[in-house]
Amino acid sequence: MRSELRLCLIGEGIAASPSRAMHQAALLASDREGSYDIVDVGAAGLPSVLHDLRSGRWQGANVTIPYKYALAAVCDQLEGDAERIGAINTITVTPDGRLIGGNTDAAGFEMGLSVNRMWPLPDSRALVIGAGGAAAAVLLALSRAPVMRIAVVARRINMARALIDRVADALPCELAVALWDEDYLERQLATAAIIVNATSAGLPALPFTPARLHGSCTVADVRYRPRPVDLVAASHEAGLRSCDGVEMLLHQGMLSFNRWTGDEPPYDVARAALDEALSG
Repeated sequence: MRSELRLCLIGEGIAASPSRAMHQAALLASDREGSYDIVDVGAAGLPSVLHDLRSGRWQGANVTIPYKYALAAVCDQLEGDAERIGAINTITVTPDGRLIGGNTDAAGFEMGLSVNRMWPLPDSRALVIGAGGAAAAVLLALSRAPVMRIAVVARRINMARALIDRVADALPCELAVALWDEDYLERQLATAAIIVNATSAGLPALPFTPARLHGSCTVADVRYRPRPVDLVAASHEAGLRSCDGVEMLLHQGMLSFNRWTGDEPPYDVARAALDEALSG
């Protein structure tokens, strides 16, 4: 058995996350002793969690809602995609307690679409719903598809504008704010090659229904439960190509695992553990 590796997931309202099952299975398959803790914490508890990270309680962490921006701001260094969009989902702790922030969400999203044969998407238009850390990663991924124009829609227009301002310099495509308005969105939907839901909301809270989309449109949802994901199921019924966030969850997790260990990720083992956790 190789050296022990202590990992965790930091977020709020995450007690039911399947990430622990996925990473515990990956550790075992890689012949490593270790643990993957769920750190479900409010904002007031973050300083204590950061102290524990720097003092060596964990050697690595995943970061999820609502802290992808907040914890990026306190890292000692951001690498790669994290530096490009200012949001993290992975922290590596150095032996001297420095926090190195990374982001595997964008690559995980790309790989998830690729597995579902929905990638690449050259010279196309996209509509992204949401303005949080997951949406930032989706924008970055889509810009590498490469799409030529991405419209961002959020219930609060100032959030959509703030997201675009944050990532515009890192993305080589045109970005626009889309209004949360049915008539306006009707025009956006008519030309979009892909619609991505990067929020925690499902039908009917979203500002469109799959029945309104043209037949060649692809629909992706970063959510992975409850299964089947309502938007994905409705898109399938409408004859559209669609996928949920399970493959994104798997691939971003295993890319994080590779950052911490240097090991080739055991994708099949991790996927089996993930499926079992999500079926419960």
